[in-house]
Order: sequence, then C-alpha cells, then structure tokens
Amino acid sequence: MSRTITAMFDDRAHADAAVQHLTQQLNIASADIQMHAADATSTSGGTAAASSDTGFWASLKEMFVPDEERTTYAEGVRRGSIVVSARVEDSKLEQAMDVLESHGAVDLDTREAEWRQEGWTGTQAAASSTEIASVPAATGVGVAATGMAAGSTTPAAASTTTAGATTIVRVGGEEVIPVVEESLRVGKRDVERGRVRVRSYVVETPVSEQVMLHQERVDVERRAIDRPVTGADAVFQDRTIEATETAEEAVIAKETRVTGEVVIRKEATERTETVQDTVRRTEVDIDDTTTNAARVTTGAGTAGAAPDDAPGNPPGTTASRAVDKTLGTNVSGANPAKR
Repeated sequence: MSRTITAMFDDRAHADAAVQHLTQQLNIASADIQMHAADATSTSGGTAAASSDTGFWASLKEMFVPDEERTTYAEGVRRGSIVVSARVEDSKLEQAMDVLESHGAVDLDTREAEWRQEGWTGTQAAASSTEIASVPAATGVGVAATGMAAGSTTPAAASTTTAGATTIVRVGGEEVIPVVEESLRVGKRDVERGRVRVRSYVVETPVSEQVMLHQERVDVERRAIDRPVTGADAVFQDRTIEATETAEEAVIAKETRVTGEVVIRKEATERTETVQDTVRRTEVDIDDTTTNAARVTTGAGTAGAAPDDAPGNPPGTTASRAVDKTLGTNVSGANPAKR
C-alpha cells in the first residue's frame, strides 16, 4: 500500500537535494514525486491562471490534504517556497519522512504561526501575476509537477455566458443546463502527531570505598653488649636468617548488573470518526406561463407526456386511476359516483 507525504522547503537547493535522495537512495520513481514552485516570470492572469490553480489545488485534494493546510502550502509557494510531494510505499514511509526532515523541511505549524503574527489571515491572496507552475527537478532526477496560479481557486468558465444572464433560445436550437450533483468521498491520510526518541548513553560517576590493608615490615637492629660466652651461644658458625616483608594492596573488580530496562512499544488503535461536510447539486425550476402543459417533461417520464398533476389531467395519479379502471373504485377521486 502506498501513502503520499508532502513537505515544504524554503529554497530550491534543499528541495532538489531531498528529491535526489528519495530517487537515488530510496529508489522512488520520479513519476511518483511532484514539485510545485512559484513562476515569477509568468504574467497570465485569466483563464490560464485559474486552470493552473485548479490543477494544484486538485492535486492537494486528491492527497486528502485539509483545506487549512492547502491554503498554507499555497501561501508558502506564493512567498517563494517549494512544495514537494511523494507517493511512497508503507515500508519506506519512515525513511522518506526522515529524508525530507533531514533536508530542511519546514515545520508547517510554526511557519503558519509566524505568518499570522505578520498579519496573514489564513486565506489565499488575491490573484496576481505570480503563477505557481511545474518546475524541473535537479539534473537527472526528472520530477513531474502540475501548476497553479497563486490566489485563484475558481476554475475557468466553460461558457462565455455570464452567471445570471438570460439566454434566448433560437428557433431550431437548444440550450442545455447541466444538472450537477456533488458526492462526498472520504479518504484517509497519515498525519505525524509527534515522535518519541529514546537515546541511551554512558556516564561515569566517581565512587570511593575504604578498605583495611595489612602490612609487615622487617627491622634490623644492632645492639652493643659485653658478656661472657655461654654454651647456648653458637659461636664461630655461619648462619643465614631471612625475614620476608608482606603488604596488602587494594584490588578493584567491577561487576555489571542489569538494574532496569526501558521498553519502547508502538500500539495501533482504531476509532470511528464522523466526517461532516456539505455537497452541492443543481436544482432547476421551470416557470411555464404557456397553456401547453404537455411540453413539461421529467427525467423519469416519457417525452411529451404530462405529469400526473399537470393542469387538465383528472384527479389522482396514473397508478390510482388505473386501479379505479380495473376494480371500479374511486381511489383517485376521478370517479365520484363510485366508492
């Protein structure tokens, strides 16, 4: 399963470095990476700018980026930042996020707070001559991108008729009003809520202990005496007497023991969240002041057949009148003489 990640960079060099790392080190295909940047040389402002804007916003919407983040990305690009998005496999998701972060990806919340302090209201700027367009990646990378015009979120009109204007239908011609209805499509995307890093390192602490040490010392003393020799005295004999001095010294031995452990565990839980939004649809009101009610048709009826409640039809519905005709009843009210 693949996921889409998006990051914003302050300059082109860091963005190119991140893209090059993704393609060369993580083997992410160039077609799965997009870059968006402001094209200050473009002066298109009308239909082309609106169409370009729609492409950029649509690409963000396809990635299920929330509206508030989409406006932040658009504002960042308008201020000269580069937006990089990549579609990566789940197995490479953490590595890809680390790559974008290591190459200087902007903290979106912090940057948005700074802009709000400067007076930014969180909405897109008015349409200007700055166009946000596709930009080529670094040499050999070949990143595809779509473009948008900064500050415009309205797609180019498909017709030259001004909204609210009255169109006259010529004889033999027709005008078509498309009936459009939006449907709500709910998707999921991964959002980083923060990281937990546990780092282990070695510290040295001086310790001291007292120990009692035993020491032996040999002392040689010569004393001057004057007395007669006795039989107990061994005279005129060679003798050797040895005495060994000993001493104790402290010996340090260290024993390593495990006194505790830190366990890092990541658990996944699921919750049900109700997503609310509004969808739009086209409603068509028909104001027919003519007397030919048979021309009014519905999508479920037959062309040229008037609806049940059209002027001139008997009371009731087609189904109830059919029942009355078959059973001889007055369910529809069209046969008051019968019950």
